Amino acid sequence: MFRPLFAPIMVIGLFAGTALADSSQRNMFASVYLKGDKIGQVHLTTVRNEKGEVEKLKANASVSFLGMEVYGFTQNLKESWSSGELQEMDGKTDDNGTAHEIALTRNTEDYKATYNGKELTLPLNAFPTSPWHYAITENTLLFNIVDFELLNVKIAKDAETVDVGGKSVEAEKFTFTGDWQAKLWFDKNKDFVKGEYDVSGRQVTVILD
Repeated sequence: MFRPLFAPIMVIGLFAGTALADSSQRNMFASVYLKGDKIGQVHLTTVRNEKGEVEKLKANASVSFLGMEVYGFTQNLKESWSSGELQEMDGKTDDNGTAHEIALTRNTEDYKATYNGKELTLPLNAFPTSPWHYAITENTLLFNIVDFELLNVKIAKDAETVDVGGKSVEAEKFTFTGDWQAKLWFDKNKDFVKGEYDVSGRQVTVILD
């Protein structure tokens, strides 16, 4: 079972609704760690409309696990959102040479999707395993952004202070159990600051720089 690195490891998004001139673009960087060692970095760009809603999401990342041999994981993903609802998604993941290609379009009743050329449908109440979206914390049915596998989870919430760039940040910690094992932290503005989840069988930590 493959798990996403970040919802965005590399996300290039389209957007719907508000014109780009009315939107706000923000660039962020996050570092990826394995047992305290930095193994990769993510460059995340979000475009929001005047309501603060994400319209466009773009992330670029590359991760290498060092051991007997170098093991690489990369992902390219496009997300299009409107009024907090996913409209379109397509992307590719390379898990050390194993390719995963996905595409998804929202309809009135479900998501029409393909995984490696195979057609399938997903329910509209399923949310992508995209840790950059605070709304993931409000959904107990998720789908894997690598292979579209449906995941049932339970979510527990706690208050916790985390260190981000040498500064203490008051955050909400969300622990996901069930089919997706993860921990995500968001600040008071509901922005991602830290995450812990499985990538290719390894538990990594992602921290906003």
